[in-house]
Amino acid sequence: MLIQGQRIHMVRFGRQHLDDPAYYGWLRDLDVVRYIGRDELLAGNPFSEVEDYVKQLWANENCWFFAVYHSESGTFIGTAKINFVNERGRRNGVGDIGIMLGERGFWGQGLATDVLRTVSKFAFDELGARKLSAGAMSPNAAVVKAFLRIGYVEEGRLRQQLSIEGGYCEHVLLGCFKNELLQSPLVQTPPY
Repeated sequence: MLIQGQRIHMVRFGRQHLDDPAYYGWLRDLDVVRYIGRDELLAGNPFSEVEDYVKQLWANENCWFFAVYHSESGTFIGTAKINFVNERGRRNGVGDIGIMLGERGFWGQGLATDVLRTVSKFAFDELGARKLSAGAMSPNAAVVKAFLRIGYVEEGRLRQQLSIEGGYCEHVLLGCFKNELLQSPLVQTPPY
């Protein structure tokens, strides 16, 4: 299964991705995992715990876990996940999405927006999602902007909800319906 974005593509996350040293390296890199809301990763989980987590994702019939590649270079750069959490979430058509761009050399190039749009479009078109939800730590302004750029709406903020670097920050809650998802980047019209 190949899911094509504009500058990225995704495939199902397989054993080769789990065993790729880059993947485990990302999970041990504080700058990569700081904002993904998995505090246990900040403690430097042993590989066996990471492997157990991935095996749980594989076994969950309500979850789709993808490896993300930069299409031009063919580089494995991150992951994306769609999770309906349980059968009730599947029946209600509400899925939660999340991404992790682990390869720092690809940060700041708009790829997060491409990944979010691609995974959202797949969830709506192929999995029949009615609504998608996501959460982000408020200091991660870049990912919040990426969500908003593709049509997600901020639905709320949970004040001082998440711990970060000895303090607390807001948990930004975002949501999107299929008709709100912007299918392609906004084209800037010249001002003349």
